[in-house]
Amino acid sequence: MRKLIAATLICLIIVTALSGCQGKQPDYIKIIDAYINGFSGLYEQGNEYTELGLQLQADYAYGWAAASVSSMRYCIDCLLYLAGEGDTLEDVVGERPGNWDEIAAMNYASPYPYFFEGLVYNYQGKNEEAKSCYEKALVNPKFSAEHDESLLILTILSVSELKAVKKKLILLEDKIFEVYSPVKSRYPRSHLHFSDKYLRTLAKECLTANENDYRGALRHYKAALAVNPFEGDNFVGCALMHMYLGDIEQTFFYVNEGLFVDPEHEGLNKIAELLNQEAGQ
Repeated sequence: MRKLIAATLICLIIVTALSGCQGKQPDYIKIIDAYINGFSGLYEQGNEYTELGLQLQADYAYGWAAASVSSMRYCIDCLLYLAGEGDTLEDVVGERPGNWDEIAAMNYASPYPYFFEGLVYNYQGKNEEAKSCYEKALVNPKFSAEHDESLLILTILSVSELKAVKKKLILLEDKIFEVYSPVKSRYPRSHLHFSDKYLRTLAKECLTANENDYRGALRHYKAALAVNPFEGDNFVGCALMHMYLGDIEQTFFYVNEGLFVDPEHEGLNKIAELLNQEAGQ
């Protein structure tokens, strides 16, 4: 938390130093644009996966981009409202996603919903709430304390600058939602749910508590697959739970999808062999 406060002071110094620059884009705007371009890259990656027919991987990339872009845009909406824009926060947000849990659920792999939520608390002087959110973002290895702290610059932008950044984010947000429709998730938000390994552990604990609770375990395995659709173990978990539930069609689906991204996976190949044997009888 001390480092984050220090970063805010550094940002203030940078803004003061650059405020006299005329005729060129300030460095702090370039920093923000770099993040928006990075989120756009995830959207483009989603398009590439879609073209390859890898819908699970496409949804992962789109969801990662959406959670990041929407959380940044919602953060700016909150800052604009706190700066006096709109009669209510809802007036500023409009019809766009305006709930931290809902935004984070687009893909728990992204650390940015926690970070931007903390940034809003920080702006309001709610230091304990801000600290909690920052710490939750830091748990995620995809969050870089060294580099991502630069986004604290948002708290000292003028209203006109915030609106300009929001406009860029809306353009990207609209592009994402043209090809991606977030599924409303009932899976709870947690700072540990970025980890597919942790989620698989929850699934195993579920079966340890009740060896027949296949639906309960499946819920965790599907959450693991959503945050990492490149790991064969996540496909195995989903395939096995569907097999035990008697849903052979879905079992085939997860085995085939898993073998496409991890063709040498031992567990997936064993299930495929078993399914082929039963189909041949």
